[in-house]
Amino acid sequence: MLRSKLKKRLAAAWGKAPDAHYFAGDLDLIRIYADYRAETEGDSFQLDDISWNDLDMDRVFRRLNPRRSTSGEQYLYYMLRSPALDRTKWDARKQLIDLAAADPKRRLRMELILAKLGCTRRADLCRAFAPARRGIGPLLLYLTLLLILLGAVSGALLGSSLCLPLAAGSLFLNFFVHEIGKRRTGSDFDTVNYTVNMVFALRRLQKLRDPELDRLLAPGYASLVRLRAVLRTGGLSAASDGAVGDVLTSATLLDLITYEFLKNKLGRQHKDVFCIHEHLGRVDAAIAVASWRASLPAFALPKLDFTGNSGAYLEAEALIHPLLSEAVPNDLLADKPILITGSNASGKSTFLKTAALAALLAQSVCTAPAKSYRASAFRLYSSMALRDDLAAGESYYIVETRSLKRILDAARLPGPLLCVVDEVLRGTNTVERIAASCELLGALADAGALCLAATHDIELCSLLSGVYRPVHFEEQVGEKEMLFDYRLREGPATSRNAIELLRLMGFDASLVENAHARADHYLETGQW
Repeated sequence: MLRSKLKKRLAAAWGKAPDAHYFAGDLDLIRIYADYRAETEGDSFQLDDISWNDLDMDRVFRRLNPRRSTSGEQYLYYMLRSPALDRTKWDARKQLIDLAAADPKRRLRMELILAKLGCTRRADLCRAFAPARRGIGPLLLYLTLLLILLGAVSGALLGSSLCLPLAAGSLFLNFFVHEIGKRRTGSDFDTVNYTVNMVFALRRLQKLRDPELDRLLAPGYASLVRLRAVLRTGGLSAASDGAVGDVLTSATLLDLITYEFLKNKLGRQHKDVFCIHEHLGRVDAAIAVASWRASLPAFALPKLDFTGNSGAYLEAEALIHPLLSEAVPNDLLADKPILITGSNASGKSTFLKTAALAALLAQSVCTAPAKSYRASAFRLYSSMALRDDLAAGESYYIVETRSLKRILDAARLPGPLLCVVDEVLRGTNTVERIAASCELLGALADAGALCLAATHDIELCSLLSGVYRPVHFEEQVGEKEMLFDYRLREGPATSRNAIELLRLMGFDASLVENAHARADHYLETGQW
């Protein structure tokens, strides 16, 4: 009955936006695997925190994550953070996503196994890969075995005057050691239990006898062979069953002994544990991506150039932002840097995020929210939603220059780089902003970066003519409101509506007229 209900729930959730719940701090736990990979892989590229936050990737992750298993959501987060820069990595992801989408019956069988594995966010799986030498410890383990022996002796002395005090003392000491041991191990019980359940889950996937799946999971199956002792032992949950079971477990210290055995076994086999976690995560994340694809009105299979021989380029038709329910599609041809102008709220920032997200999703989950998508395989950086750092005593301008410096440094390294920059150097005065922005944007272009930059400084269009292609968004000013169509157009913006917006907001007519007069005078004479 429970299996039937779970099947119906999983089938009904396919192609729908997930409704997973998150507590404060959950995303910090979910990202542990990505951080672990960043530490152990060294030079492998991952999206940095600035770009992740600029693109609102926590929301993108929640939109894709069905919260079936810890392995799945951790690997999905890692995928989104790690756009593929080589064909082999990208093809491996695509094959699993295609497999998940191709056969609904096979997919549902896989989902049932992963859903039963469950989501235990307290489980610190990175510690399971190389666990610290802690737990009840060897001295307490020896004491545990001694206490069990003491209990056996008290049973052998049944009828003797020593039997009752010896048995009582043995039970008391066992409960005492059990309490200390549980406090020392804490959430490690969850970690070991989940790790054992992973081993069983991969074994169940193997029993499906699916040739395509078996080929993709072959390295994980090899790890199963080396973890046969874990399959024989089972998990810690088997040591306790209800109140009576809890008492017996405390009296015999069975869960602590099982925990210590499994912890040390898993520690010695941490590479195999890592491999199984990774392969389960790949399957679950692939199903999540396939379901997300099914929920989209349209998507494109990206055509990516991993050679880097053609220069940085991005060509897309009908790009949309994946989090907007009524997004306006726009085409983009970027074979050279682009400078975007237009008034506030006209769509500049959203378009920058749309282009960057398309590149990221194309390389990370092999799916572009567009009608068609062709591009280089990029390293991706952004500088958009920055704030001053009060704790470090740094102004907005300092924070902004640090952010831009990291992009310029990265652009000078080999390989195509896509960067999106919103309102270049907005934290300083007009003259210095335009001068510095011109040099900075020019330096990014000279370094080979494909830069998409938005600015209110229309002067940059002429200063960077020939280096950056100018495009713009327009608006129409009515009697009571400003209307935007969010369509990208060629050339620099020609409208001046910031002052007119004052009228729409109810400012005095004389103030608006004087502001227009000052602007006209400056444009004619170059003086205020």
